[in-house]
This record gives sequence, C-alpha cells and structure tokens, in this order.
Amino acid sequence: MGLSSQIVPLRSDRELEEIASVGEVLGRILDRGLAACRPGVRTIEIDEVIRDAIRGFGAESLFDGYAPGVATPFPGVACISVHEQVVHGVPGERTIRAGDLVSIDVGIRMEGWCADAARTILVDEAGGRDGGNREARRLIETTEGLLESCLGLIRPGRKWSEIGFALERMADQSGFGMVTEYVGHGIGRELHEPPKVPAYASGFTGSDFTLAEGMVLAIEPILTLGRGSVGGAGSISGVPPVPPVPPVPGRGLPRWRMPVRLLEDGWTVVTEDGSAACHIEWMVGVTGDGGMVLGR
Repeated sequence: MGLSSQIVPLRSDRELEEIASVGEVLGRILDRGLAACRPGVRTIEIDEVIRDAIRGFGAESLFDGYAPGVATPFPGVACISVHEQVVHGVPGERTIRAGDLVSIDVGIRMEGWCADAARTILVDEAGGRDGGNREARRLIETTEGLLESCLGLIRPGRKWSEIGFALERMADQSGFGMVTEYVGHGIGRELHEPPKVPAYASGFTGSDFTLAEGMVLAIEPILTLGRGSVGGAGSISGVPPVPPVPPVPGRGLPRWRMPVRLLEDGWTVVTEDGSAACHIEWMVGVTGDGGMVLGR
C-alpha cells in the first residue's frame, strides 16, 4: 500500500451528528426490508417494501438508476443478495427460501448527506432471523465481530493498513473465506468519496491513508462459507459447485480468499463455489476517542 495523496473530507462534530441522523433513518429502512425477508417472498417484493420506506421517510435512493461508467443502470433501490450472491444482487423473481442468507444493501440521501449500510440475516421457516444452520449463524457473527473489533482499533494517527492487517488475520483465523474484489469507501456529500477502505491488507493495490478526526468511512467486510483454494462448501441454493480458482501468483492476495464471478445481468456477483456469503456495512466516524458508528 502506498500512502494516499487524496484529499479525504473531514467533518465537524455537528456534521457527524447530521450524518448519524441520516444513518439512523437508513437503519429503520433496513429494518423494514429485512422484516420482509420471508420464505416465498420474491426479492422484487422486498425492493418494493424498501422503496416505499425510502419514500415515506422523505429520502432519495442512491442506488436506483446508479450507473458508474458504462454499467447498465441499477434497476432497484436495494441490492438484495441471496446466499451465494455476494453483492449487488438485482431485485427480481428469485424467491427467498428457509435457510437462505440474505444481504440487503441500501443507500439514501437526506438533507444533503449520504448514508450507506448493509446487513445479512439467516431466514428460518417462519421468516425470522435464527435459522438452524450453525455455520451460517457463525458466519454472520464473525463478520459483525470484525466490525466491532475495527471500532476498537480506530484512532486518529493510525494507518488504515494496520487495521486492514488485523481484520485479515481475524478473518483467516475464523476459517471462513474473504472476498477481496470489493472494498469500503469514504462517504459524506457523495456516496463514494476517498479513500478506499479494504477489510484486508495483503495484496491491496490501492493507497494507504492515516486516520484523522472527522473522517467518515463505510467499512464493509465480506466473508464466505467457502474458503478459496482450500475448498468450498459445495452446491448451495441450487447453484452447482465449480472448482475454486487459484489466486494469481505474485499478487500477494490471501490464498484463502474466495474468488467471485459476475453474472450476465452485469451487477450480481456470486462466489465461484456456490457457497454462501455475508456482507455487512457500517458507516463509522473517526473521533478523538476512536470510532463512532453512524449507521448500520
């Protein structure tokens, strides 16, 4: 990691409070979306619930029509990624089943500030959040644990690479895989602001940066039941397993990372071996005392 020369916006205490207020609204919107995740419900129906909630709170969707570069505009207000889908799941006709891991990622703008957060739940027969798959539950708990540990490591003056290495070691010790293609980001007046914020450090080709009071970071580790070159969890949710793809030599990425592939819709990303993924994203503000959650 080279040290970043990008200018990262720094927010005042009052601005952090304003962003936290938007993050709180986003949390309530996510609550409604996750409550709709029940067996037999289509992901497009969950997207409609979230769309109504965004409208009800007087917010603006940041995802609906989002089209970076030459990408096809995203056709929903929420990325709803089911089981082997890692991120950017396009809402559609897929039906939620008991035992599915479902990740919902939503971005909104209110009063000039952006908020972005994601959660993952395990759907049981009744549509609750306590299904019987112990390893899937541990996957969620481990991913949340990475974020909790991250909060304790954040402090002004620390290089992010130190935290990235710590998160990488914790993920490795968990026995789960990690997705390295997608990283967190700064957020504030815009959805994506500097810097890039990886939940790992080995092989990351972006710039390192030093934490400073007033930074706002969207931190989003992604763990998987399968474990890259070590082997996956087999066929899950109707997706046939494929041989794991070995890491590219010389790039230094963790050998146990989980390779991913992009589906034909141009958005949905899935694990190569069909194993389940967990994506959780928190907005965190850097204060003089450490890290403060602004939305989850």
